[in-house]
Amino acid sequence: MSKEVLVTVTGTQTNEWGEKDTIELTTLGYMYVKNGSFYLIYNETELSGMEGTTTSVKAEPSRVTLNRMGSAEMRQVFEEGQRHEGKYITPYGSMDTKVLPCKVEVDLTEMGGSINLEYELELDRQKIGYNELSITVKEV
Repeated sequence: MSKEVLVTVTGTQTNEWGEKDTIELTTLGYMYVKNGSFYLIYNETELSGMEGTTTSVKAEPSRVTLNRMGSAEMRQVFEEGQRHEGKYITPYGSMDTKVLPCKVEVDLTEMGGSINLEYELELDRQKIGYNELSITVKEV
């Protein structure tokens, strides 16, 4: 059974010169538990640059899978120390992605909690920078 939750997503990207760019999105979403994994579903907004896209997150104890469907599409897996490849599809074309996470922390209960990811990101075989993604979930 899913329940409505408040989802806050904070993303920080640090480029090769040490410059940081942070975006924060707070929106209503839904969370449910199935077979010991937590699932979050929320809609992206204009602020994230992906309006018209639905994001779903599957959080397992040591693995997080992010799926985006809609105006932008992507599936990315985060496991500490494991390089995972994916594809990012936009209305303007598609790019190959690779992530190498150095931190994957899942601290969720049925009442909320957080997911914290830190990883290197490559787009089309070019290192984009070091990223931090924090997702906090609170009961409404």
